[in-house]
Amino acid sequence: MALAHQARRIAALHRPSFAARGRPLVHPCFINTLECAGVRRGLAVGGALSSPRGDGIPDDSSSRTGKPNGNDNMRRNRSRPASPNPRGGVSPSEALASRSIDMDTVQSSRSYSARPGAQQDGPDGPTPPGFSWPWLVALCTLGIVICYADRSNISTAVLPMAQQFGWDKAYQGVVLSVFFGGYATTQVLGGKLADQFGGKMVLAAGVALWSVFTFATPAAAAAGTLPLLVARVMLGVGEGVAFPSIHSLISRNVPAGNRTTAVGIVTAASYAGTALAFGVSPWIISNFGWEMVFYSFAGLALLWLPFWLPVVTLDKFRSQPSSPISSMESDIEASASTAVAPTASTGATNGSSSTSVAPVDSWALLKRREVWAICGAQYAQSWGMYGLLNWLPTFFSEFYQVELADLGSYTLLPYVFQGVLGAATGFLADWMLRNGWQVGTVRKALQVVGMLGPAACLCLAVSPLVGASASVASNLITLGLGFSALTLGGVSASHLDIAPRNAGLVFGAGNTAATLAGLVSVPVTGYLLQTTGSWPLVFGITAFHYVAGALLWAAWAGDKQLPEDGAPVANTTATAVGK
Repeated sequence: MALAHQARRIAALHRPSFAARGRPLVHPCFINTLECAGVRRGLAVGGALSSPRGDGIPDDSSSRTGKPNGNDNMRRNRSRPASPNPRGGVSPSEALASRSIDMDTVQSSRSYSARPGAQQDGPDGPTPPGFSWPWLVALCTLGIVICYADRSNISTAVLPMAQQFGWDKAYQGVVLSVFFGGYATTQVLGGKLADQFGGKMVLAAGVALWSVFTFATPAAAAAGTLPLLVARVMLGVGEGVAFPSIHSLISRNVPAGNRTTAVGIVTAASYAGTALAFGVSPWIISNFGWEMVFYSFAGLALLWLPFWLPVVTLDKFRSQPSSPISSMESDIEASASTAVAPTASTGATNGSSSTSVAPVDSWALLKRREVWAICGAQYAQSWGMYGLLNWLPTFFSEFYQVELADLGSYTLLPYVFQGVLGAATGFLADWMLRNGWQVGTVRKALQVVGMLGPAACLCLAVSPLVGASASVASNLITLGLGFSALTLGGVSASHLDIAPRNAGLVFGAGNTAATLAGLVSVPVTGYLLQTTGSWPLVFGITAFHYVAGALLWAAWAGDKQLPEDGAPVANTTATAVGK
């Protein structure tokens, strides 16, 4: 095909500079994609594209007018005036203008997802040599383990801290929840930065920031109320970019058939991090004091960053303006753009339908009811997740009189079980999709079951049927969190379906809603416990949120890429919330 031929010719032109740098001439997948796709045969007239030079490179108006265009770099060593079409009739550029070219296929020239294990090109890509997408997902998974361990350790440490500093339940709720204020501020911002500039450096900066303030927490607590609250807010600011940047990375570097699996593994790491904090913190406190909890978990970043920074450093070759690969991609993309532009402006001829690419409108995208379904479901389930995460040690300590040293026996298992099922859910969802299940059916079924199940289990955990058995209550909470893990195949992957080009932005919006739930639920729970002391009331409110979120998701969830994300559209009208 013509574009593949262009790629080979450009690679030949750049052969000396490529050899000097010791880099591959051109990604083989890039040429194969062009050859197989054929740009929907829109580059061919009668099955072949002719050229006045006989080299397969389409002529264009700029070569006749003398105005420079994107192909001038490619021809800079061999430009010559165009000659009339030797075959007569319609010129290649006019033929291109009369045919509709599917921009999805043009976009595929910057994507290798058609090949197993391929990586997508974009602000983050391609992943440097030696760093395949499974390795990238593995490092992201470890990053999330550290993230949730650093935020969860205070849930256990707050018990001795409250005794030492004289905090009541209401103030404990403030200390636990103020984190979410900082966390909310960098959700959408982190996603937008990751979509635009790449998520690798964004994630590295976030890990460094939250680790510093995790380490500073004991000193801040000793200094007084304001320093402690500032440290907790800044911890949230750093952690707020983690998931949006990682989901942006997944949308760009992981093949479409493996994305739900990747989302499941990475999100399950949040449960593993929580389990690590709940399992280890009581032992650390009993043997070394509560301060050591923060020092030790902050040090985990020193083990992770040395593995992550080479990914960021080696990826810089992709962003160099003088890079031959960048020049080649610019030439190819400019050629495709030259061919597409007339089609978009004039429409189709000879009975073919007109296809255009909608511009990305972030605000219009965020107004879609499919995005609001994500936000609503995230808010509802996070009311329970964050409330449970922050108050679960206190629940077992007060409601069942479990000693501090024994808390890990009751608080660890639920999150271990949730993490295992969460990772399995990603594989399950991708298996269902590969075996013919509709995307919408998979997303809705897993999400609804994943919200109604926890609602039932939480109500039973504080019912008279359980009596005074902490073990039975722990098993019920474990089962409930196991059901909750199914949502990793639902709302946690939905943004990759409806907005793959703006996955970080949409995920950031949903995670902001989830953060607001934590910002509200944690202090409200503290206030209710301070005034009523009723754990059944707290769990009942949480169950209500789960049920309401399941109903909203079933009504509004979507499974198709939205036009506002830049999807190819033809006379498509947007549906905003309430329409």
